[in-house]
Amino acid sequence: MAKRMPRDPEKERSILDAAVKQFGADGFNASTDKIAELAGVSKGSVFRYFENKKKLYVAAVNKAMATLLDVVDLSVWTDSDDLVTMIIRATRYKTELSHQYPSEFALLTRVYAQDNLIPQKVRQQVFKIFTDWQTEVEDTVVTRMIDKMPIRKDLNRDHVKKYMTMVLGTISAEVQQRLEEHPEMKKIEDMDEIIADVKEYLEMAEFGIVASD
Repeated sequence: MAKRMPRDPEKERSILDAAVKQFGADGFNASTDKIAELAGVSKGSVFRYFENKKKLYVAAVNKAMATLLDVVDLSVWTDSDDLVTMIIRATRYKTELSHQYPSEFALLTRVYAQDNLIPQKVRQQVFKIFTDWQTEVEDTVVTRMIDKMPIRKDLNRDHVKKYMTMVLGTISAEVQQRLEEHPEMKKIEDMDEIIADVKEYLEMAEFGIVASD
C-alpha cells in the first residue's frame, strides 16, 4: 500500500486562500482549475488535500469565518456609551472590514443568501456553520449591551435580546447602505442626518409608536 504524502501547510493555506477568493467571486460554480492556478498548484493537489469540491467549499467558508474572527474587535460594539454611537461605530467598522476582506465578506454573503447553486446538503451545512457563528457573535454583543440598560422587570430577557437583535440588525443594514452610498462621510460630524434617523428609530423601539392619551 502506497504511503500517503505528508500535507504541506503552506500549500494547503494557498489553496484555501484561492478558494475563498474564487468562491466569493463566482459562487459554488467557481472553477477548480482557476483555484489551482491562483494557488500555484496542480488541480490534482487541490483534490488530494480536499477530496472534492463540496469539502473544499465547506473548508473555504470555515477559513473565511476564522479570518474575520481573528481580526474583528467586538469592543467596537460593547464599549460604546450609547446605542446610537454603537450603531454608527459598528457599521462604519464593518464597512471598513468588508473593504479589507472583500473575498471573505463576498463568500459569507453568498452563504447567508443560501445561494441556490450550492448543492442542498452543502448549503444546509455551511448555512448552519454561518448562523451558529453569527448567533454567537450577536449574543455576545447584545448581552453586553442589554446588561447596561434598565430593562423592564416584567419583560422576558430572552425576548428582549431577540427583539433588540432584530431592531439593531435592520437599523445597521440601512446605515451601512447609506455609508456605502456616501464614502465621503468619514467622521461622526459628517453623519448628522444618519444619526438623527437612528435616534428616531431607537426612540420608536424604546417608547413605541402609539400616542399616549
